[in-house]
Amino acid sequence: MAEPAFKLASSWIEDDSRTGQTRLRLYASEAATLSPDSRLAFTSITRIPPGTGLIGARYVSRTANYHEVAPETPVMLGGDDCWEIIIPVLSHKPNHCTDGPKSAFLILPGGETVGVTCEALLPESLKPHKLSSGASPAPESIARRSPLLGLLPMANHIAIERWSETCPSGFLVEASETVSNANDLFGRLFPGAVLPFGADAAGIPLHLDLFSQRQEGQGASVEGYELTFTPQGITLVAQANTGLFYGLVALAQIWQAASTTPERFVFPLEGRIVDEPAHEWRGMHLDVSRQVYGKSSILDFLDRLAWHRLNRFHWHLTDDEGWRLESRRYPGLTQVGAWRGHRLPLLPQHGSGAARHGGFFSQQDIRDVVAHAERLQIEVVPEIDVPGHCYAALASVPALVDPSAMAGGSSVQGYVNNALNPGLSATWTFLDRIFGEVCDLFPGSYVHMGGDEVAEAAWAGSRSAASWARAKGHVDDAGNPDSMKMQAAILRFVSDRIVAAGKTPLAWEEAARGGGLDPDQAILMAWMKAESGPELVAKGYRVIMCPGEAYYLDMAQSDAWDEPGLSWAGTSSPEQTYHFDPLSGFADSAQVMGLQGCIWSENLVSRALFNHMVFPRLSAIAESGWTTPGLKDWLSFAARSPLIQKMPPVRD
Repeated sequence: MAEPAFKLASSWIEDDSRTGQTRLRLYASEAATLSPDSRLAFTSITRIPPGTGLIGARYVSRTANYHEVAPETPVMLGGDDCWEIIIPVLSHKPNHCTDGPKSAFLILPGGETVGVTCEALLPESLKPHKLSSGASPAPESIARRSPLLGLLPMANHIAIERWSETCPSGFLVEASETVSNANDLFGRLFPGAVLPFGADAAGIPLHLDLFSQRQEGQGASVEGYELTFTPQGITLVAQANTGLFYGLVALAQIWQAASTTPERFVFPLEGRIVDEPAHEWRGMHLDVSRQVYGKSSILDFLDRLAWHRLNRFHWHLTDDEGWRLESRRYPGLTQVGAWRGHRLPLLPQHGSGAARHGGFFSQQDIRDVVAHAERLQIEVVPEIDVPGHCYAALASVPALVDPSAMAGGSSVQGYVNNALNPGLSATWTFLDRIFGEVCDLFPGSYVHMGGDEVAEAAWAGSRSAASWARAKGHVDDAGNPDSMKMQAAILRFVSDRIVAAGKTPLAWEEAARGGGLDPDQAILMAWMKAESGPELVAKGYRVIMCPGEAYYLDMAQSDAWDEPGLSWAGTSSPEQTYHFDPLSGFADSAQVMGLQGCIWSENLVSRALFNHMVFPRLSAIAESGWTTPGLKDWLSFAARSPLIQKMPPVRD
């Protein structure tokens, strides 16, 4: 007899409560019986609150998004017979199909596990939640905005006098490292295609001029470039190799679009493009803790950033769900903290199942990624998120855990006791050593220390933390430990460590609370809402704008139920993301360093979901970072969006 295959269906029931209810139904393809000693384990971002009484099951345990429930009596499965469970109260109201279980498995009485397939969460009532085919894509049949350059992001000054009737076969250019880097990038993005720059006898001559001083008519930025087109050839002028590289990328984009889609895109015959970015900081963040990305995926991602002329890669390397950076001082961080699975210190989360799942970047991997990024004119900005979001670190380094601590407050993600404890001397040694390693390993100018979402009662169960807070004066008016002041003291210690290494500290906006970081030292990222940016500037901080309502690419693209993603910050379609003005609300934008998109990966359980949620919004952010607001044009962007190179299939 064949072994039964199990399937978990889930649906949301709207009622008069704040959250509604969830109905789970477990089916089996063949007859099977589950005893009360069996358990159903599943991961779901919509969680069961502590103390909730279930209908049809017994609550066993929960760690963040990982749940275990058990039958109250033997359950017979097979055919139409199923195990039905009602969860009458939820952590929050679900709004999208990805808010339900992402992975599941059965734990049998002997300890063995059996996989369970999960179906997407559906609403039982369609009245308030219309189903759709997904977010509205960019228009595919827009009238040709002739002539149209295949540039993305679009240039800031274009003065083309004549357009070529044909596209050149390539460009004759003297070999150099910068030319090689641009050619190599093109070859990786378009495997098998003819490379744009080389010794093709039929190509147009391309002359490169690198000037150390600003020339008349040339942009002031080292990232700026000038392309002059004549029937006899093309000249590319820049002040620095960065500008040369961006000019080569821009020329390659124009050429590739005109070569492959001549009915829509054209190539200049005579005229000039003088260009430089609108913002100095044009970043993209990627969370590699919740989902696992190998080195090849990171290299592929960097190629897409470079093609968009983005210049910062914010690498979120650690979080509750996994520690992804090799440490020579604390090998347990990756021996333990990089892996999730059944019976492991880190339990499954966000779509991972019973099998051991995870990975990390060795220090050699880091060097390889940094070297690749440097060739693409991208600076890698590592983030080690402290003092919260440290569940993986605490599970890996026993000395960081206060053995006498009772349960403290729960984080937004449902983790209890996930913050580094300032009452332990091991914490300060850990911070000094880890950030020392990071500063040594990453050659860039910036290191991000996190500083977000520490639970208000994070250290409420620790006498060590309370004693430390009182001794240091980090208390409220009543003399009780003040978690914001405690967090600020930890972050100031880390900030000083980063500054001592000759680098600039970055943190999320909460780092301004409780006395906060020194505005003369630190740069903060405004993420909770757009209004946070002007508020931080008023406190003296330099800011990077990455507000959730526009630049968090884990937000759903519409309010339709079947559109994947979250919506705590609202929803943002590609058009809304494109039109968002990061400088709106600032009386003086001099303290705004730029903008950044953020890719949090809780829901990105497949490459298809990644591409659906990230593109074309990443491209929209890139154009906002490069192109001045008065020159942005949504219809032009939509017409150019078919040129976007999404992430390829996973190679790791």
